[in-house]
Amino acid sequence: MRLGIGLALTVLVLAAAARRAWQLYRLISSGQPAHDRTDQLGARLRTQLVEVFGQRKLLKWSVPGLAHLFTFWAFVLLLSVYLEAYGALFDEALFDQHYAIPLIGHWPAIGFLQDFIALAVLISLGVFAVIRVRQAPGRRQRDSRFYGSHTGPAWFILFMIFNVVWTLFFFRGVASARGNLPYHSGAFASIGVGKLFAHVNPSALALLEGIGLFLHIGVMLAFLIIVLYSKHLH
Repeated sequence: MRLGIGLALTVLVLAAAARRAWQLYRLISSGQPAHDRTDQLGARLRTQLVEVFGQRKLLKWSVPGLAHLFTFWAFVLLLSVYLEAYGALFDEALFDQHYAIPLIGHWPAIGFLQDFIALAVLISLGVFAVIRVRQAPGRRQRDSRFYGSHTGPAWFILFMIFNVVWTLFFFRGVASARGNLPYHSGAFASIGVGKLFAHVNPSALALLEGIGLFLHIGVMLAFLIIVLYSKHLH
């Protein structure tokens, strides 16, 4: 049942996402072609690595730049957590043991990196919130760096990122309490959360794990649609 519900939700959301992606593709294709797009390909790739993956320009802002760096890399690295989450959907149906990413799925270093970047994002969200409150247009008027921008959608995006993080730790914590987390060490925060559920009875834990799994996947699917229809697609 868990597998069927999870796959049905995923298919519905991916269909909506594909429709939006096709609309955006047609919009982009309506412009004049750029025949020099592949010129100096090596330099272009190097720039992408430095500016996008290295977040060089944003790091010039020091603390907020570092917060942006952690947030960007969280979107990259936490894909592994969602791979594990979808693996958990298939556990009961296809696997004789609890799913782990092939080859690296039990490495403590991977669990540590997942938890570290998630906690770093949580701290970064606090940094972003403080900056937005202190720089609020209502408080600083034209001196605000956010003057003239739509602050509501930005707060909503921060809220959705927060939902990704707390559902991650909730699901992984309960999974750890049940002995289903792929990492017996390394994932320090998830294991720590799991200890909070140490005295919960097994049937309740099983229910909570399912709820946590659906919440975590559901937030991601909702976030996908939100991003595709918002200015944050950039």
